[in-house]
Amino acid sequence: MNQADFETAYERVPTERRVNFIIEETKNDEDSTSLSKKLLSRFLSFFPILYWLPRYRLKQNLFSDFISGLTVGIMTVPQGMAYASLAKVPPVYGLYASFFSAFFYLFFGTSRHISIGVFAVCSLMVGSVRLRLIPEPITTTSVENGSIFEETTYPPGAVDVGYELTPMMVVSSLTFVVGVVQVLMALCRLTFVTTYMTDQLVSGYTTGSAFHVLIAQFDKLFGVKIKHHEGVGMLFFMVRDVVLSISNAPIMVLGLSTIGLIYLVIGKDYINPVVKKYSPVPVPHELILVIAATMFSRFVNAKEDYGVRIVDNIPQGMPSPVLPNFDIMKYMIMDAIPIAIICYMFIISMGKLFAKKHKYKVDDNQELYAIGFTSILSSFFPTYPAGASLSRSSVCEASGVKTQLYIVFSSSLLFIVIAWLGPLLEPLPMCILACIVTVSLKSLFMQFKELPRLWKISRIDFAIWVVACAATVITDATKGLAIALVFVLFTVLIREQWPKVYHLFANTSRDIFKPAEIYQGLAPVGDRVTILKFNSPLHFANVSKFTSAVNELFSDGRDESVSPTTISSEKQSDEYLTTTFLNGHSEKKRGSFDSVKEALFKDKKLVLDCSAISYVDTMGVDALREAYLDGEKAGTVVLFADFTEPVLDTLEVSGFFSKVPKECLFPSIRHAILAAGVSEEP
Repeated sequence: MNQADFETAYERVPTERRVNFIIEETKNDEDSTSLSKKLLSRFLSFFPILYWLPRYRLKQNLFSDFISGLTVGIMTVPQGMAYASLAKVPPVYGLYASFFSAFFYLFFGTSRHISIGVFAVCSLMVGSVRLRLIPEPITTTSVENGSIFEETTYPPGAVDVGYELTPMMVVSSLTFVVGVVQVLMALCRLTFVTTYMTDQLVSGYTTGSAFHVLIAQFDKLFGVKIKHHEGVGMLFFMVRDVVLSISNAPIMVLGLSTIGLIYLVIGKDYINPVVKKYSPVPVPHELILVIAATMFSRFVNAKEDYGVRIVDNIPQGMPSPVLPNFDIMKYMIMDAIPIAIICYMFIISMGKLFAKKHKYKVDDNQELYAIGFTSILSSFFPTYPAGASLSRSSVCEASGVKTQLYIVFSSSLLFIVIAWLGPLLEPLPMCILACIVTVSLKSLFMQFKELPRLWKISRIDFAIWVVACAATVITDATKGLAIALVFVLFTVLIREQWPKVYHLFANTSRDIFKPAEIYQGLAPVGDRVTILKFNSPLHFANVSKFTSAVNELFSDGRDESVSPTTISSEKQSDEYLTTTFLNGHSEKKRGSFDSVKEALFKDKKLVLDCSAISYVDTMGVDALREAYLDGEKAGTVVLFADFTEPVLDTLEVSGFFSKVPKECLFPSIRHAILAAGVSEEP
């Protein structure tokens, strides 16, 4: 049975009828549902809280959500303040960003387990934008007549809008633009963009970003001032400046940093694993360290007496909403795009991970709308872009959270800190916040352990990891991401450029066909029948590989002698003998069995297994046609087996069958080799 017979027997639906069927079904659905109901349903879909909140199971979920909310809130206070330093804004704005982003996400999000708020990678990217538009002041020291003089200059920013910009003008406007980009991506259904951000790219990129985050903490850990560098090799220049300035580090800062790092490492690596055996709620070591360091700093008057940099000013009360600055938004569009992608990527990757574990669904596109609306609404307050925190999300899930309602409790704790307790944290040394950030990077640096495994599995995946990490370290977070994405796309081309081409052998019953170079126990189906499998889509980038493999068989087989092993058995079904191939042309014959055998002896047969060709372009169609015609010239009959349905549709509309008889196509390899004169049993 060839492909034409198979389609007739099983009533293959033509392409145009399939399209019309879909249109008619859609039209019927539209008729059965009123426009007002559809609009209402669409509107309500933007607010998942209207679905799950009325169905909330109070007795089963409330206690778990309450405990998880408090746990996440306790972690968010020190982390929010610490990550704000990466964004080059005062620590309190990290609390604002974490509070408002989580609060608005509650209404739009579909993930029950992720913790929305500030995180290291995004904070670092925001800090780069802030420094580009509002550079840090430069302080120079000079000595005259034995007196020391300091002069502070303010270098011009990248843009001039006619008035002085403040850091919060910049980051809140950036938040608005990021939100708009995310909403536009959702409208265009561009969630697939993150599919190109492979696990290896994300791992390498976040590890490279961790180096930026770590080195950005050196000035606070050592209590020295270092110049901010930009461009290629910026991290190496910053490390050089730290080494040259280390002799000026205050002893008190070094002592506090050392104690803080040791305490956090011991607490997280040795104490929490023991506590985890008895309680899902970890010990809040960051908060304990913050409280202890704040009390110590206030007691010894660390700022005035020891020159320790402290948080200093934390305003009391909630900020009032203010429109973002629209004048500067046009200058940050290119910065907003990678930030928007990174924020969404962290949300959807963590969300899907927990959703799979707990057996519920996360809506990709709704999550993009959710973070977009969250960013836009948050931009009316002094905040900066947020996403899913890896560490807080993991703790949230481990503490037994059930629904998004935990955000109410974590946000309530943040509200109390912002509204009333904030000023109590003013004496907190900045080096303690740097300790919190530094220790949180451990999990990112541990990703280096993936490299040996990647090397064994795939050298290309190994290269993606290394390039993503190295590019980010050598340049910056934004350029590193762009370079990594380009490299990933390049590797896709590389994989498609040189696909595998296999010669297939069969088992004794001839119903299993596998590569001959891999399975040595299989045997060829016949001396004059070759089965070739092209293991890739067929397109412009690899048609030369396909053509070379096929032509090599043609050239090798021109003078091959006839082998009696290809003679069909008289037991073979007449179904496979009625279609014969003479000089490459298909024709129906009703002659005797001897005439059929004579035709089968005349030509060599090449069976192309097309099951892995998921699609073809114009050059792919031409290559298939040329393979058939070149085989005809070389005295070889080319048979095509197991085309996918999309490829069959393409061949139909391309005029392929005006040159190639459809009787040369078969629904499976087995059908093809039987038609080629190979018996069912050896």
